Amino acid sequence: MDPMVEFDALMANPYPVAIPLMLLGFAMLGFALREGFSRPRHAGVGCLGLACGVWLAASLVETPAERAIPVVEGLVAEVCQGQIEAARARLHPDAGWAVGDEQSPRQDFATLDRQIARAARYRFSSWTILRIEGATLRSDRVHVELKVRVVDEGRPIATTWRIELREESNGWQVTDVLWRTLLGQKPPSRMP
Repeated sequence: MDPMVEFDALMANPYPVAIPLMLLGFAMLGFALREGFSRPRHAGVGCLGLACGVWLAASLVETPAERAIPVVEGLVAEVCQGQIEAARARLHPDAGWAVGDEQSPRQDFATLDRQIARAARYRFSSWTILRIEGATLRSDRVHVELKVRVVDEGRPIATTWRIELREESNGWQVTDVLWRTLLGQKPPSRMP
């Protein structure tokens, strides 16, 4: 695995490293204070310092996934507002489209472009991103999982998606769109 991906994963979620370090530090301090030893006390302070350092670094470092999330939020807003040309500008020319899961056959850019253009027919009165999480695949590739709720003619509709992005010279571009669910069910594989 790419060391930068591991670093980005740690910066995105420092808890699995920082919490054990903190617990170990408190345990060593408690033991040192109870027994009167200085070395465990120094080690305990060191562990607490490392835990704080990991948390501080995680709050200062912006991972590729964190940089890509606003792009996906913008894409959702553009599609929901019917700003199709702006949404198209976010698509990589080799972008694909699939419905269902990771094993679903990918359809080409023309299909993805047609689906985005199709969304312009709908006028959503509101939309909300209920959940959004990004994961770094490589230093220039991420995927973002999201759940979106739109209101169409008074009816709320919830969908889930996985969108992959690649960082190009002109910014993040969508390379793959996977439509996972529609109202909690697998969406129809054939779209009109």
